Amino acid sequence: MRIGILASGGNSPGMNNAIITLVKKASVSKIDTLLIRDGYKGLLANDFIKPDIRYLDKFVTTSNVVIGSARSKDFYKIECKKKAQTILKKRRVDVLVVIGGDGSYKGAAGLAKLGQKVMGLPGTIDNDVSSTDVTIGFATCLNTIVVALDAIRDSFESHAGICFVEVMGRGFSDLAVTAGIATQAEAIITPENILSVEDFIEIANLTKKNGKRSCLFVVTEGIYGRNGLLTLNDIANEVEQVTSRSTRVNVIGYSQRGGTPTASDRFLAATMANHCIECLLQKRFNRVIVQKSGEILDVDINEAIALPHKRNNTKCAKIYELIDRV
Repeated sequence: MRIGILASGGNSPGMNNAIITLVKKASVSKIDTLLIRDGYKGLLANDFIKPDIRYLDKFVTTSNVVIGSARSKDFYKIECKKKAQTILKKRRVDVLVVIGGDGSYKGAAGLAKLGQKVMGLPGTIDNDVSSTDVTIGFATCLNTIVVALDAIRDSFESHAGICFVEVMGRGFSDLAVTAGIATQAEAIITPENILSVEDFIEIANLTKKNGKRSCLFVVTEGIYGRNGLLTLNDIANEVEQVTSRSTRVNVIGYSQRGGTPTASDRFLAATMANHCIECLLQKRFNRVIVQKSGEILDVDINEAIALPHKRNNTKCAKIYELIDRV
């Protein structure tokens, strides 16, 4: 048996750990391995390489995906999937293993419909894959955000200021909700919990009345500055004018995708990769690997992508907001 491995979508801490375990487990299981650079884009470009295990070992501690990760809008086209299938057949790849999110899974499912055997591992910082409780990369990204928020809190405590902190998670707000609760943010803004300028001013004044020097608003990216809403900078300017307090916007940005993968992400990646190869040895194909209630399992890929999207835990966020304004 020969497998091809690619990472698709945005890079996610722990992807390397999944790739390394897949290669090593395949090696001891007498399964041949090819790596595909830059996701589906690289697949369409026929960019395959043989793995060097000792070289891969150097990437255990980094979020810089050793084989690259990329998005490919072309892969939505049926003709591109057929081209990919032809390339995989010429490369004698029996099973394509895709590490990525729901969009990556849909690409793999499209190949499966054409007869190509596939497997999926959930690699995305957003934790938005419905079939699994947690995704590879979420824990590391969350920790990066929490460290940044703690540092920002220190600064704004010193200056008795207000800060709007934008975090990633455009399609799903687990990062904002979890980080906001972990750092006792005064408000957590999600698509279901959009606040107005007046709301922000009221919260800032309330927390000051309660003796708090700083006020942090954790905001999910992609909400303000569209659909008729003011930009965060415009909101910050209005809040500053009314409250007469130093008010700033801080976009954490792509640092959220980097850094050293946490132990939990490395462990999750390794155990999911091991389970993936076990499925192949048992001739269980077209599956995605999941964690449910702490157990590593697998489900049919079509069932996985048909599940409803995860819902933001806005109720939980609002409970803790009331606590953290005191």
